[in-house]
Amino acid sequence: MTLLIDSGNTRIKLGWCHPLTGVREDQAVSLHADQLDQLASWLEAAHAPLQTFANQKGVQALGVNVAGPQVQAQIDAAVRRLGLGPVRWLQAQEQVFGLHNDYEQASQLGADRWAALLGLSDLLAQEHPDEQGALLISFGTATTIDLLGPAQNGIRHFLGGSILPGPSLMLASLKQNTAQLPQAHGQTAAFPRNTQSAISTGVAAAQAGAVLRQWEKGRQHLGHSPLIFLAGGGRALAQQELSEQLHHHCRLIAIAPPTLYELDTPALRGLALFACRN
Repeated sequence: MTLLIDSGNTRIKLGWCHPLTGVREDQAVSLHADQLDQLASWLEAAHAPLQTFANQKGVQALGVNVAGPQVQAQIDAAVRRLGLGPVRWLQAQEQVFGLHNDYEQASQLGADRWAALLGLSDLLAQEHPDEQGALLISFGTATTIDLLGPAQNGIRHFLGGSILPGPSLMLASLKQNTAQLPQAHGQTAAFPRNTQSAISTGVAAAQAGAVLRQWEKGRQHLGHSPLIFLAGGGRALAQQELSEQLHHHCRLIAIAPPTLYELDTPALRGLALFACRN
């Protein structure tokens, strides 16, 4: 078994993969850095007994980390306490597993974004036509909106993407940097009539507008409508607004609106590729 670790700015997502069979965890777990003492009990509950890990030779843990060196050191220590070998921390590459990274400097792409794009590229190869491009939107602490081109001769290109503050960060910034605005938990509305709703609507509209912009840029560049995949814990706030904006926009240009597909842990799927193929 190989432990899979996606260490983000807010949460640490954990899964596992059998490198020979490709069997994965039934459900990934999400922890804060101060909850890493629960790692052993989660592995047992997830039917990945520690002795299976401890008896394996070679790489036993794969991860990506964007939370900084302190959190990485905490994870390394927790993994060592399990009796596993050192974590192999991955960085973005120029090309691997049929995905080419078009970033000007490939290594500057966030490791978590790269792993998630690899996971989406693998999903597309399994379940969607090669000629279809796709947009991956991850609503985390930051929202990232990344475009994959269609496969040509077995290679897809990550064409680039945008970054903006995620929904929770937008909400928190209004509370922290204004004298009277609260941390909002209101419902979105066409014409908000209370402050909670006004803030939630504004944040949802900003997120949806950024996605719509990148989707339309992708449609113009590719010559077809890219598929849309949503990930990240903050997607619930923006999803309905995004659907409405897309439907309205597509009516104006007389095309069918895209389906919004949800992905729970694309970065762990990307890490599983390394576990199974390396």
